[in-house]
Amino acid sequence: MSLGLPLFSVVIPTYNRAGHIGRCLESVLVQDFDELEVVVVDNASTDETVLVAASYSDRLSVRVLVNDANYERSFSRNRGAAEAFGRFVVFLDSDDVLQPGALKRASNFIAEDPTRRFFFQLLRVVDEDGETVYQPRVGSGSMARVLAEGNPLSCSGVYVERELFLRHRFEESSELIASEDWHCWIRVAAEESPEVCPGPGALLVEHAGRTMAVDSWRDAERRFHILTEDLLGRSDVARYLEPHRSLFLATQQHYVAVKAARQGDRVASAIRFVRSIRRSPRLVFTRRTLHLVRLWLGWSRRVP
Repeated sequence: MSLGLPLFSVVIPTYNRAGHIGRCLESVLVQDFDELEVVVVDNASTDETVLVAASYSDRLSVRVLVNDANYERSFSRNRGAAEAFGRFVVFLDSDDVLQPGALKRASNFIAEDPTRRFFFQLLRVVDEDGETVYQPRVGSGSMARVLAEGNPLSCSGVYVERELFLRHRFEESSELIASEDWHCWIRVAAEESPEVCPGPGALLVEHAGRTMAVDSWRDAERRFHILTEDLLGRSDVARYLEPHRSLFLATQQHYVAVKAARQGDRVASAIRFVRSIRRSPRLVFTRRTLHLVRLWLGWSRRVP
């Protein structure tokens, strides 16, 4: 690391999060870690988000960049990374928080092996009272297999060497919204496989105003088609995913099956489920299939 430059640049994209970004910045403030800067990228908010973020400048090394218009989240993340100074970019959404000691654990992880360039800490989804809603799991096998089956990284709590990230960046197309992080991490992983840093990382906080994927199952299916065509059209990524190609395609069908079930289309859901299981029979024995069955029976409305 260059003399005087921070180890971590925490990049926080935000839009109209005046009621949440203070909690996010507080979680960075109490990390008890000095080798960091915070880059908040405001997406042309119409509330007091910028004022709240700027109020932390006397307690944190924080810069607030304001976009000239409201772009996709990916634009803000890319801009924050491009204007950061740290060796590693750490992505954190403005309505999420870092758990105590997360940055110190990440720093120790790098110190154990300075060649590490891409890793993540396990996140947990909680409600506004801090109660656990869902805990993503990292499956067994290679990271290529893990990423073929889904995206346990999400965005918050992902650490990637800045120069490595800038070679790939988030795709800013609106056609990939809700899958832009999966699309990006697979491309980065084809160059540098990610690792899991021990210990808890970010808390993803569910709340009424959170931006969620509310597209139809048909839109999700189209999005996955675009994602797949793009990724498998890249020779390096195609080679990376090839041993797990069937699982990669089956996972998408399974996700659409769950989404269709949530939206009341049991026939479409059953068709996509059968397609997914034909490609990868092992998906029968997953938490998502159990959840899907509960949806069919009307016992559940939450997606794991």
